[in-house]
Amino acid sequence: MDLRNLLEKFQEVVLVPRFIDETYLIQEAISPLFHKYGDIHLVANPEYEERYRIIYEFAARNNKSIKIITVYDFCEKHLRKVYVPDSVHERNPRLGKLKPKGVFQQVSKSFIDVSLASVLLAVTSPLWLLSRIRIAQQSPGPTFYKQKRIGLNYQEFDCVKFRSMRLDAEAFGAQFSSKRDKRVFGYGAFMRATRIDELPQLLNIFRGDVSLVGPRPERRVFVESFEEMIPHYASRHVVKPGITGYAQVMYPYGTGVKDARHKLMYDLYYIRNWSLGLELRIVWKTVVTVLSFGGF
Repeated sequence: MDLRNLLEKFQEVVLVPRFIDETYLIQEAISPLFHKYGDIHLVANPEYEERYRIIYEFAARNNKSIKIITVYDFCEKHLRKVYVPDSVHERNPRLGKLKPKGVFQQVSKSFIDVSLASVLLAVTSPLWLLSRIRIAQQSPGPTFYKQKRIGLNYQEFDCVKFRSMRLDAEAFGAQFSSKRDKRVFGYGAFMRATRIDELPQLLNIFRGDVSLVGPRPERRVFVESFEEMIPHYASRHVVKPGITGYAQVMYPYGTGVKDARHKLMYDLYYIRNWSLGLELRIVWKTVVTVLSFGGF
């Protein structure tokens, strides 16, 4: 999706390998582009200053125009996400320590949370009854599924959902769910596709555990693992987690460290650039996702 968006603004996008020698960098990666295009945009990572210094000097010797932008600015301006390095040995100096929400954001989010949660609870009440009946028919056992998740400031809370998996789903320990997960029964798959399984989290909103919009709450075992491998992962806990979020509507379903890093880029953009407009846009995108059965 990122590449598609970039190709709407630029004629060609070339990724230059980080670890190649200077000769290959100039002759094979850069020189053909300078002969083909008159206007070159160089996205540079300051962590590797030597690489883009070589390119800039080559452009100067050949009297070529080149525009340099840092990867930090490029991601926020053109991709609407925050750059997160793929190594714990690097950092994004623009992030520093993210600050909690201001008073206006707190009041606005609280009003949106309570208002929409109340409306949704009333409108979806028939689905609660239907789900209870269908779950009992297809997978006898508890209707609801509670799981410990990490929320604001690392506080643990019980995340409530309609149960969509068999009772023995985690008989072999904690694991990510996946598309076409064999542990999911028929109606459970339907609930995931339409996000009906998330409806009980409206109760978490009234309890103050989550917001309607925010980073997806994860289990402690995954949080601790991601923090060891992904820079700035802890920063997502300066706000309440959400039933839906910017990462959830912008990034396709995925699991593992790679996907968690990309989702974090969107979550941090949401935290850094929060606005009432962005909040309502995420809510609207979520509605579209639900109506198009794109939740899973």
